[in-house]
Amino acid sequence: MTAEAGPTPRTRRRTQAERRAATRRALLDATIDVLVDHGYAGLTTTLVCERAGVTRGAQAHYFATKAELVVEGLSHLTDTLVADLVAQPLALVDGPTGQYEVLLNRLWEIFSGPVSFAQMELLTAARTDEELRRHLVRFDHAVMTTLSDAARRIAPELVDRPEFPHAMTTAIATIRGLRMLRAVASERSIRRLWPSARDQLLAGLPLDP
Repeated sequence: MTAEAGPTPRTRRRTQAERRAATRRALLDATIDVLVDHGYAGLTTTLVCERAGVTRGAQAHYFATKAELVVEGLSHLTDTLVADLVAQPLALVDGPTGQYEVLLNRLWEIFSGPVSFAQMELLTAARTDEELRRHLVRFDHAVMTTLSDAARRIAPELVDRPEFPHAMTTAIATIRGLRMLRAVASERSIRRLWPSARDQLLAGLPLDP
């Protein structure tokens, strides 16, 4: 005899808040994909909505303008990568210099991939787009705060050094500058430049006695 099948468990319906969060996340993910594929000039809210599978009305509800949409998309992507940074503490690395080297390498990876493509597009477009520029200024300030908080959580001894904030600013500027070379150089050639640049950044913040 076959046992009677029990009642099929009912799938829990998502709450309205969960549906809103999912829609917003889909829009932000799609925005980065379209920005990388088509550039800022070729990005339209119609393309983003088609990629995300949402209506134009839903997009307009969450993001009033194209500039707001793309900067929020970049912020969403950066926050995701920073969360990965925080998830892997540096305590397993011996010595502050070793920790700083690992931190630099992780920052290098954070600003690789879609982040660097998106930033290059937006920084170029912001020169002649005042609204986009205002959004990017706020974004840049928020990113520096977020990265400093993340560094404090994984390497507090490094962050407590008075020279560390300036070192962090220099490091991120260096990494962004190298990543901007993607416009004229291959990924392989840019990656070959990183070890030397990292060594100079390490030398600029002597940590071990």
